Amino acid sequence: MKKDDKKQRIIDASYKVFAQKGYTNASIKDIAKEADVTPGLVHYYFESKLDLLLSVQRHVQDQYHQLYKNKDVKLLTPSETLQEIKSRAEKDPEWYRWRYEIYSLGLKNEEIQTEVAKILQDGRDSLSTPLKKLDPSHQDPEIMGSILLACFDGLALQKIMDPTFELDKAYQLLEDLFEVYLKK
Repeated sequence: MKKDDKKQRIIDASYKVFAQKGYTNASIKDIAKEADVTPGLVHYYFESKLDLLLSVQRHVQDQYHQLYKNKDVKLLTPSETLQEIKSRAEKDPEWYRWRYEIYSLGLKNEEIQTEVAKILQDGRDSLSTPLKKLDPSHQDPEIMGSILLACFDGLALQKIMDPTFELDKAYQLLEDLFEVYLKK
């Protein structure tokens, strides 16, 4: 197996272990076992558990941005966009568990706080940029992006914590509110 393949396997295993157990409860031994490598190999590629966490975060962000890199925002309706985001909470709750884990860590660790601030800024940018393209005359697309980001994270959290939460109804109301904003 190539060096890059081993490193990627460790990153993938770390994502899974951190999302399931949390950063504090995850050990290098747990990660090595999940990756089917020795703990020494994990230490060979990563200086510390924090270095590994930040590497996982960069990988998660890169993967996410690759999904949307070549999509033309003008071809997607707001409804289609909201439905795709909603589906993430249902199809990939681990992605949100990862986000909540790193948010929580950022509240307690200054180095991670910087990374979380970047995650949130990237999220706001990824939402406000298409809003600017949809209608350049709207004021404060950055503020709307921040509100939408909070809605997406908050609604996903509710669905993960309470399987009976009516995510479809919540997103329908969000879509209705967003349509009003776009017509304004």
